[in-house]
Amino acid sequence: MDVTIAKLREDLSQLEGPARLPKLLLLGQELGKRYVRTGPGTPGALGDLSDAIAAIDEAHDLASPGDQARGHLARLLGWLLFARYGTHGGSAQDAETGIAVLGEALSYPGFSSMEIITARVALGQLHLNRAMEALNPAAARGGFTGGASVTAKADADKAIECFREVLARPTFNADIARLIQAMLTLAEAVLPLFSGNLAGFDMTKVMSAMAAVQQLQQGSTLFATPGVSGMPPPLSSAIDFSNVGPLDYPVLDLQGSAPSTQAPAPRRPAAAPAAATEPDAARWAARSRLATLSGASGQPVWEQTSALLQAGPEQLGAAELDAFIGAALNAVAAGDDDPVESGLDRLLSAVGLCLRDRRDGSGWGIEDDAGMSLAAAGHLLAATDLIPPDHPAAAAVVEALGGMLDEAWPLAAAITGQFEAYAAKVSTRPAPVAAVSELCRVVATGIAGDPALLEAAVATVSSDHFAYAALATAVQQVRLAAAVHALDRDAVRALVGSAPTGLTRLLDALVHDEPEMLRDAVDGFTGDVLEARFAAVVGASYLELTAERRNLDVAIRLLSAATRDLDDACTGLRTRSWWRLATAYRRRGAPGDSDLSRDAGVKALGGGGQDNVSAARFAGQMLGEGYSAEAFTALEVAALASGRPVDLAEDVVGVILRMESEDSPPIEVPPHTDVATAVRRTGAVALLYLHPTDDAGRAVGVLCLDPATDRLDVIANLPVNDPLLLDDPGWSAIMGRWNAGSLLVVATGELNRLAMPAVRTGAGRRLAQDMSVTYVSSGTRVVDLASRPPVPMNDAPLFVVNPRGDRDSEMADVMVLRRLFYPRSTCMGRAIELVHAAGTRDDVLSSLPDASVTHLACGLRTGGVPALLLAGGDVLDVRDSDVHGKGLVVLAKPDPGGFVSIADAFLDAGFSSVIGWQWPVPAPYAELALFMTHLMLVDRRLPPGSAVNAVHRWMLDPDRDLAPLLTGAHVKTVETVDLTRPALWAALACRGC
Repeated sequence: MDVTIAKLREDLSQLEGPARLPKLLLLGQELGKRYVRTGPGTPGALGDLSDAIAAIDEAHDLASPGDQARGHLARLLGWLLFARYGTHGGSAQDAETGIAVLGEALSYPGFSSMEIITARVALGQLHLNRAMEALNPAAARGGFTGGASVTAKADADKAIECFREVLARPTFNADIARLIQAMLTLAEAVLPLFSGNLAGFDMTKVMSAMAAVQQLQQGSTLFATPGVSGMPPPLSSAIDFSNVGPLDYPVLDLQGSAPSTQAPAPRRPAAAPAAATEPDAARWAARSRLATLSGASGQPVWEQTSALLQAGPEQLGAAELDAFIGAALNAVAAGDDDPVESGLDRLLSAVGLCLRDRRDGSGWGIEDDAGMSLAAAGHLLAATDLIPPDHPAAAAVVEALGGMLDEAWPLAAAITGQFEAYAAKVSTRPAPVAAVSELCRVVATGIAGDPALLEAAVATVSSDHFAYAALATAVQQVRLAAAVHALDRDAVRALVGSAPTGLTRLLDALVHDEPEMLRDAVDGFTGDVLEARFAAVVGASYLELTAERRNLDVAIRLLSAATRDLDDACTGLRTRSWWRLATAYRRRGAPGDSDLSRDAGVKALGGGGQDNVSAARFAGQMLGEGYSAEAFTALEVAALASGRPVDLAEDVVGVILRMESEDSPPIEVPPHTDVATAVRRTGAVALLYLHPTDDAGRAVGVLCLDPATDRLDVIANLPVNDPLLLDDPGWSAIMGRWNAGSLLVVATGELNRLAMPAVRTGAGRRLAQDMSVTYVSSGTRVVDLASRPPVPMNDAPLFVVNPRGDRDSEMADVMVLRRLFYPRSTCMGRAIELVHAAGTRDDVLSSLPDASVTHLACGLRTGGVPALLLAGGDVLDVRDSDVHGKGLVVLAKPDPGGFVSIADAFLDAGFSSVIGWQWPVPAPYAELALFMTHLMLVDRRLPPGSAVNAVHRWMLDPDRDLAPLLTGAHVKTVETVDLTRPALWAALACRGC
């Protein structure tokens, strides 16, 4: 075929005038065949299609008017233009020219029935497409009351005429007949709009017709060519350009072109650098000594270091080892600009110091003052910054870490956690490297997980390897930690032995929850001078005994000493000791203990390794006692803390195993005056915190930050009553403080589901009728959101609809929203109109950062990790670091109980607000409410919180105005549903500012 095309082009280069016509026709046909073979709708095929059009266009111009050949050329040219316009999104000129030449072709006699059908259907679709372009958003916003142009109505009439004539022909394919009937129904359904006859317009009929067209297209095996254009999108299928058959028929494609799957160029791994030809004296001296000591002269430097570690310090003379260490440290000090060579200098220094540590036995223990292990660790970490993980030396760096592990306390080295990211990327992974890498992962992600992978990795390491003993011990210790976390009492008993002593006895008693055993265990420490970590866990254990004064006195004494003496290597344990001390004072209840408990809690709030449970409990206590400043700080810490609560038994394991904790740093809480400034910037009249004041959650405390005065006040403690179920005078009194404006509300836990806009405020009114309510997770969040610039809704709207094909019902609503409010929107997934991508994870990630409003009509996973369920089985974790945004997110589908988690995840990713549902509501109501929400956002240009409030007020108003844009389905919902029910309208909520 390629040879034929080349030959035709060569022949044409020798011809001029009418003599070119036969060759041009042949060239156009051959190019058309190659276009079909390449794949209609694919970018690579467009060139052949355009060349075919150019050839047939020239041939058409050369043919004489009235010549039957000109009629055939006109039909073929029109068909090709129709294909480019529909399949490849051609210009409007393609449509205009296509209409002209197809009209000309049909004026000629002598065509077969199928040739007439293909021409008339193409002509009808082009006319209908041009007519639909007149239904622009400006006309839609005016309710189409002025009708469309005379030309648009004529186009619609012509499309109807074409489709009717095709259907009147007796002999042609039944599948095609059903498809043409659906297009005719669509054309007839939109015709009333062109004359301004709104009474005769039925949006439901339009959407049904479009859905029918799509269903027929999807259900047919005849029309499989991908492609997309405007609405309705004409598309060509496979063409025999010399004789168009009944299967070679232009059809609608409502799916969209498949995204490009071109793979990126493979990354070339970095090659190992050649040895320096003239090493400096310090480096030469260090490597010469290494070659002598390792006995591996001639091997790469990194293999020599592994050989030296395998030999062990016993095979090395003390003087020779010290000389090697000195030479290696001199090489590090000399340095140069070659990162890999400098990294190898660091590796040599780390190995030398490690061997001396193994010889002298300084270890990783907390009592170590020698500092050799820390120095070795520092050099090894520095090597990871200089030697790429795909370099052959990287494996030796990770293996060297195994040589630094203390055989008795392998988990005591915090370096294992810091090494995790580097070790995971090392490409060369012999058994010892894989085992050390897995240990790093276990320590970094928490040793309470499943130890099976570590056990399997260590099992492949030779028992005579220098790291094996430490790795085998690590397996046993990780198994113990996992058993404690899982409360596997039998496993703990087996691991600590039948006669545990000291802390292992204490651990056994805690896990088995045996008070007498626990009493015996803690009494075993009586009279001992306990190191700070021991004091922390033994003191906390006294709190597990009965609340006798003696037990509490001992707990307070030990915990006070622990909080004083624990250093920054134990930030989490120190913070938990402050919390436990606060609990001990509160339980003892002696004169002054209330103040001491509060002071201990405040100190705990300033520590690292926070968990939200402890901070939230303290916040409830402070609200109940009326301490507003302390309650504010505790509420902010609780909102920002990401750590899980650590059980006392887990702390005991950490002390037993001498683990260096890598806790989160202290949480910085903005001053309440800064939060008040941010609240003023949002225009809100107050920020309210709603938080339980008892463990059962039956009472709620209300903390108010007044932005006008910067004042914090605990304004109420009252029973928890849902405004949906009961008109509580307590809520009425609180909310009656304000009669206009907007409120920001921080509601924690189950209080998030309280329908605050539905609170009765007096005279039978609901709060929503006078004020808007917007929810946030914390005052810190308000400070962040208030600093973000506003994003106009119409800048870059994005719709993600039905990407998995399981939400067909969403497509019609999205079509209406896009046409009426967001005509320049991007759409991903499966839609009735133009889609720009399939809606995979990569598709969505590429568009989220610039989106001004993102309407998600896709599946959501709100339980556990919040995520979007996308095309091709993709799942996008909203908390993924790749997720970024700046605008509004609208969640189309009500989800039971998952709104807060997914909304806050979007706000964490940079989005400004999220509109969604606090509890499920019927689908017709949800569709109506979201339609009205977009109307308020775009037509009235209200910010998200105010838009939601405007919808609330519209629902509550029995004399509400019906927008002319409402579809028939929405009008039916208005007429048949009591929209004033709070259980319906109060479900719609906004989180953010």
